[in-house]
Amino acid sequence: MKLYFINSLLKVPTWLTVFIGLILLYWQYFQGNLPQSFQIVFFVSLILLTGIPHGALDHLIQEATDKKFNRVYSAKIFLIKYLTIMALYALAWYLFSGLSLLVFLLISAWHFGETDLEKAPQNVLIWSCTRLIYGFYILAFILLTHLNEVQPIVNKMIGNQQSIMTFWNFITLNVKQILYLLGLSFTTIFIVAQSEFLIHFNKIRIFRLGIILIISSYLPLLPAFALYFGGWHALCAFDNIHDYLRKDHPSLSFKIVYLKTLPFTVLAILFLCAFLWYCRTYTQNFDPFPILFIFISLITLPHLIIAHQMNHDTK
Repeated sequence: MKLYFINSLLKVPTWLTVFIGLILLYWQYFQGNLPQSFQIVFFVSLILLTGIPHGALDHLIQEATDKKFNRVYSAKIFLIKYLTIMALYALAWYLFSGLSLLVFLLISAWHFGETDLEKAPQNVLIWSCTRLIYGFYILAFILLTHLNEVQPIVNKMIGNQQSIMTFWNFITLNVKQILYLLGLSFTTIFIVAQSEFLIHFNKIRIFRLGIILIISSYLPLLPAFALYFGGWHALCAFDNIHDYLRKDHPSLSFKIVYLKTLPFTVLAILFLCAFLWYCRTYTQNFDPFPILFIFISLITLPHLIIAHQMNHDTK
């Protein structure tokens, strides 16, 4: 029985996410609020174990994609392009923080939708809209169910940009209506998309996601975001990437794939540490949380481009 349980978790690791989430919920319910120190450790642990590593395979995805289209892969050119995109987006954050935040929300919504609805066809407008609305709903659900914690982060990320703050204040005053509208919009467009291009989805997988989201709504922001981003999105992305790479290497194990993430994961962590040191040294009112989310946005943009190429090639 014990071996069967372990094998089940290895085969479907998001069940472990559900299990961990239930433990956190139990702890919080019977012992009071989760300690802030634990929240930070839990958040950082999942980001380091799965969040960053799932994007550290982009070089392998690009190499496999170039091979499929008979293009010459150059690690040097790949790295230059990757870092250039990050640098330009970092500059945009410095010059236009409000606009950059909106871009981050947009690309995150699309990326979540493209990963979670990976069976949906590419270049079909109705399914592209479905992906985007789904991603916005997931993002809005996580952020708006933790409004008190999100508010100060947003304030620090966008500063005194009045137009953005006016829009944000409108959102904070209409949380239930916005979540209801997004949920209704997704349900409607999903039914229409299914009627035009039927896709069969794993109902148990949807059930696991539903449990994770419900659990996250009762937890503080950091563990809630970590559960979805590290315990669901990253694991699903790993699964998609593993399947993609195995087309050329059928015997490629998940263990080998994960080990291949380590070089770029270490580089990303060193970059983050340097970024935090710079902000702590040269900025006033240092707060690591906005910086962490900005860092996630910087690595998300080039990762999204690579992942989109992979998904397009898969279809």
